[in-house]
Amino acid sequence: MSLLGILVFSGALILGGLPACTQSRPSPSQRETPAQIEEKSRQHVSRAWLSHREYLEKGDWPKSREELEKVFQSNLDHGIRNDYLSSLALLRESSQAPRRGMSKAEGELLAYAHRMAPDYSEVLQTRARWFLTQVPTNWENATQAVSTWAKGVFLSFANQEEAFPRLANISFWILLSFILTFAAFAVSLLFRHYSYFTHHLKHLIQLDTSDLPLMALSFLFLFSPFFLGLGWMWLFALWVLVFWIYGRRSDRVLTLVLLGLLLLFPLGIRFHSSLVCSLTDNGIPEILRANHGAWNQDLYRKLLDLNKAHPQDPDILFSLGLVEKRMGKWSEAEQRFLQLLQLDPRSPGGLNNLGNILLLTGRLDQAAEAYQKAARLAPYRAEPPYNLGQAYLLKLRMKEAEAEFMRAQRLQPQKISYHTTISSKHPNRLVMDWPINPIQVWKRVWVPTPEREQIARRFWELLWNGVPLEHGEIALAALFLLLGGVHLVSRGLSLIRSCERCGTLICSRCSRSRVIGNQCIQCLNAFTTSSNADPKVIRKKRAAVARYQSRQNFLPQRLSWILPGAGHLMRGRTGEGLFYLFVLFLFLTRAIWWAGWIPNPLSSDSSLEIPWLVFALGLFIFFYLFVQYRMKQIRLQGGMAYLRRS
Repeated sequence: MSLLGILVFSGALILGGLPACTQSRPSPSQRETPAQIEEKSRQHVSRAWLSHREYLEKGDWPKSREELEKVFQSNLDHGIRNDYLSSLALLRESSQAPRRGMSKAEGELLAYAHRMAPDYSEVLQTRARWFLTQVPTNWENATQAVSTWAKGVFLSFANQEEAFPRLANISFWILLSFILTFAAFAVSLLFRHYSYFTHHLKHLIQLDTSDLPLMALSFLFLFSPFFLGLGWMWLFALWVLVFWIYGRRSDRVLTLVLLGLLLLFPLGIRFHSSLVCSLTDNGIPEILRANHGAWNQDLYRKLLDLNKAHPQDPDILFSLGLVEKRMGKWSEAEQRFLQLLQLDPRSPGGLNNLGNILLLTGRLDQAAEAYQKAARLAPYRAEPPYNLGQAYLLKLRMKEAEAEFMRAQRLQPQKISYHTTISSKHPNRLVMDWPINPIQVWKRVWVPTPEREQIARRFWELLWNGVPLEHGEIALAALFLLLGGVHLVSRGLSLIRSCERCGTLICSRCSRSRVIGNQCIQCLNAFTTSSNADPKVIRKKRAAVARYQSRQNFLPQRLSWILPGAGHLMRGRTGEGLFYLFVLFLFLTRAIWWAGWIPNPLSSDSSLEIPWLVFALGLFIFFYLFVQYRMKQIRLQGGMAYLRRS
């Protein structure tokens, strides 16, 4: 803010008198109650909104805009930054404007939607799509569309009212996709190494028995977690441990990676449960709405109830004080912030907001002192110096005011620019309130509550039944110890490998003759020109090899058609296959819960528009075709035989 701007502003203050809040206040009997003030304001806004709709239906956009401006100014007078309901309504009206023959009003309706809720990502994403429609008239709209869309993506995670349901859905998709990927990996190990396991089981029990009892015994062992009533994840974990001894180096490395990620599984469940509870529990919705949204008497009563139940909760005191300040209940708001400062004397937000109450009630020196303390505690925030500049202006100390305004401008230029555009002599617009710190809200999200623990336990018991969630990390860490034991025991065991031509098992314990490479004796005889074997036996063996090679070449390919990535696992491309499977499961879970496992209350119908569905479908088709192309390349390269330790 320039010196000239400050002088003009100060001159307006002098000519217009001091702000209404610093003038003589009416007696209590003459003052309207907050409920009366809110009701009168609500009626005023409702009339203006209805008039806006009527004029818009008639196609009279100038008059409609005048009424819409009244709604916007009323929100600012009430200290409301984000009026999501009005913004959503304007988004719907903007989409209907072209059908009404009011294409020129579409952009202005979107602009008002952004003004009504500047932190709402849905508005920016809708505006980005609108900018794309304007590209033929001006190619600069293309870059504006990209930048607007990027800002919308950022706000979808920065705005906590949107971020919490969004992150709850993302964490759910990641957890579920990881579970399915881990299960697919375990099942692939079962199919690839089951024959090795049964062969060694036969050596272990040292009984000359038929295949059926051996299969029954192996089945009982491999599915023992299921019969013991344990969760499905214990079943898959058992397979991963048992078949570790038969795995290639890549399988073993990825097994360690997956088990390492499993250690984070209990933390992921708690994180997801905390986000789910944050939408309804622990006072978080009320705190966020009080600080940034459209407050009303119902919200005020909820905050009073929360304060009564938790009188020493600083976040509730902070939010309650903000609402009371915006309602004009300055004495009550002052008491809230004084209580807050008793709990935390070094709270810069509390000092700043207390200074606002002191300024609005004419105690300028005390307000300036509170702002100075807040500025020392938080030198990176623009609110204290900006408000201190306002206090200096009211005391006609122009040089000090200019210095503070310039300081605030350097610290947070965008915030100061926004506030100066809406600033007026109204009490809720003259000074800048300090909303609650997002980090403090995140800390509140992580506070354990009975509801959070109940959700987390139910999620855990569906998969890991038999071990309490409280001991989840210990139980999963024990898997690493078991894996180490399996590895040490398997080091002294004999080798098992498959013939690379016919797939026959080659066991060093069973074979009494020398085997060259990874081929059985029959294949060596059948494919050696100097062999003296019976020609009929050779032809029969070669036919069996051809059938086996055909299965090896085409079975993974066909499996990949059904489950992209599974064919890569069967062909030994474990890392690539797991990545494709994880992406596939992300697509599937997203398709099943398109609107989200946890519905976002701030999401509009525009998120379900056909273009987004077409884009998602096109992206999946590209992914599917790419996986098939990679599978074809692997098939053309041919199979490989590996030495496996049993």
